[in-house]
Amino acid sequence: MFFTHLKKIAALVASFTTLHSAYAVDVNAGDYTALPVGTDVAALYYQHGESDGYYVNGDKIDAKSQSDIGILRLIHFTQIGNMTVDPQILLPFGTVYNTRVAGQHLNDASGIADPIIGATFWLVNQPKAGVSGRYVGLTPLIYLPVGQYNKHDSVNLGENRFKYDLQLGWVEPLYKNWSAEFYQDVVFYGNNDQAGNGSQTLKQHTSYQTQANLRYDFNPKQRVALGYSATYGGKQELDGVDQNTQTKTQQVRFEYQQMLNARTQFSAQLTSDTQLESGFKKQLGANFRLLYLF
Repeated sequence: MFFTHLKKIAALVASFTTLHSAYAVDVNAGDYTALPVGTDVAALYYQHGESDGYYVNGDKIDAKSQSDIGILRLIHFTQIGNMTVDPQILLPFGTVYNTRVAGQHLNDASGIADPIIGATFWLVNQPKAGVSGRYVGLTPLIYLPVGQYNKHDSVNLGENRFKYDLQLGWVEPLYKNWSAEFYQDVVFYGNNDQAGNGSQTLKQHTSYQTQANLRYDFNPKQRVALGYSATYGGKQELDGVDQNTQTKTQQVRFEYQQMLNARTQFSAQLTSDTQLESGFKKQLGANFRLLYLF
């Protein structure tokens, strides 16, 4: 049992490079609202996370980590034929620090993470349906491997691989001020050929994320949302050896949004992992967003 535990820790540290990375793009309430053609949006995100304990197939290893991540997101709404489309770019940056696994302190990482480019294509666009509108959108996203990465470090912000996320979003009015939002992601991974000891190849199977919000709009300026997220799949192999890192995570969320003026919106969201099979368990996450329309 002791040697099995040591092997798990060794495998964890060897493949930790990408384990700290998000699997798919998390959503905020109202993200799939199609704004008028010609609208530009600039959003600045700040995410603070504190993780306590790392799990490998349900077994907890003593571990801690903290992170402060910012994202600059630029969006432009345009039209292709009769379809609203919003080409966009996300530029993540920040720091991961105070990371410790089984008593071993790992390096801090800071700088830029992998940029993301993509666009939402609205298949259904009915802004006058209910209080929220009715929308169905498809969003392909590509992660570009240009973020901070050092093959000799255990913790990196970049992943040294391409990643492809296909996200489907559906917003449906329910009753009066209530509406529901459903999101499904499928994430495909390229290989990282500088993982583990720096010359090993990390392969990852397809992962999936399901997200949902029950949303209540008090008025056009204020809303709250109770959210849920489940992530699963994503088994990793290092030089063909299974790393026992298939992800099964469940998370609850609560979000409040407020228009500060006609063009500026503030959003605050609290998150907590309720169930975890493999990976860092986030005891508490606080996400903030400032969004400006122009």
